Amino acid sequence: MHELTVAFQKRDDLTTEELRDYYHAEHVPLVRELPNLVGYEVTFPSDPERSPYDGIARLRFPDGEAMSEAMDTEAAAAMEADAAAFADTDSMVQVVGETESLLE
Repeated sequence: MHELTVAFQKRDDLTTEELRDYYHAEHVPLVRELPNLVGYEVTFPSDPERSPYDGIARLRFPDGEAMSEAMDTEAAAAMEADAAAFADTDSMVQVVGETESLLE
């Protein structure tokens, strides 16, 4: 499984509740349009004041080729452009790689 993990801080002009509302209402539908997407999760910290990030999203694809194909689409461009509506884009950290299940 190939995964894109994105950690982000919210824009300063948004409250935590506004971030989460926007994310669910506007951003999630855009991400769901990505081809080859087989898993998608987001974690919002239960104590935002103590967390360096306001959200961490994980997008999973069957393999690197499927992910590359997905990220070279209009859906990916729309998803990436939308991030500026809720995230401080300078704060974004991305990790791309193979996911290993360690409990099996």
